[in-house]
Amino acid sequence: MSKHQLLMERTAKLVATASEGVVSEAKALQSGVTLTEQGLTSLAYLRLIDSVETEFGVYIDLEEDTGFLQSVEGLVNYMVEQGVSAPSEA
Repeated sequence: MSKHQLLMERTAKLVATASEGVVSEAKALQSGVTLTEQGLTSLAYLRLIDSVETEFGVYIDLEEDTGFLQSVEGLVNYMVEQGVSAPSEA
């Protein structure tokens, strides 16, 4: 499995945890439907951001464009741009 795929799967797990299961890992990985449309609430977004910042050591500035937060793919692409390395295992 590629490191990018491992990062996608780990991020999907964080989405599922932040949403308390409302958005499953499988749903989080679907393309074409935003996380908001899948049921991720504003509180769950804050939990997700906190988890991503803590686990991956990136800072997400909520005063900047946050459109990348609408999908796991967008979030992973943002993290890669910030220099995040994929975990060695999911």
